[in-house]
Amino acid sequence: MRLIKKQWVALLPVAILAAASVACGGDNGGNGGAATTAAPTATQGATTPGTPEREIDVLMKDNFFEPTEIRLKVGETVTINAVNEGVAIHNMRILSNATEGKDFASAPLVNPGETSSFDVMFSTAGTFTFQCDFHLPGMVGEVIVE
Repeated sequence: MRLIKKQWVALLPVAILAAASVACGGDNGGNGGAATTAAPTATQGATTPGTPEREIDVLMKDNFFEPTEIRLKVGETVTINAVNEGVAIHNMRILSNATEGKDFASAPLVNPGETSSFDVMFSTAGTFTFQCDFHLPGMVGEVIVE
């Protein structure tokens, strides 16, 4: 009987962790208002290869971005932190071209006070528009890739 108690006590932390992951959903899908993180995507999904070389904070205010211009190098992997400092909902989407084959985007909805981070890497030089899908045509900027 004593051996059974010791085995049960040893497994207790594992059981608690398992129960907590089930109770929390285990998948960041329903985050209950917490800050969100999104991978770089065409429509939210694919991961950009490479380790980010630097981070850039882009503030989303009502209704403009700060900064409105981002400069990157071809092949450079950068993490963009889309920080909602406004009172309205926002998002950030970098419109790509046929050569890149995908857009890069924050979470589809970034609530006030939240941040959504995503990685970008362009394989071609050019100028690419970024926008808040909720506040067009005014809330836009440019990514210049050299």
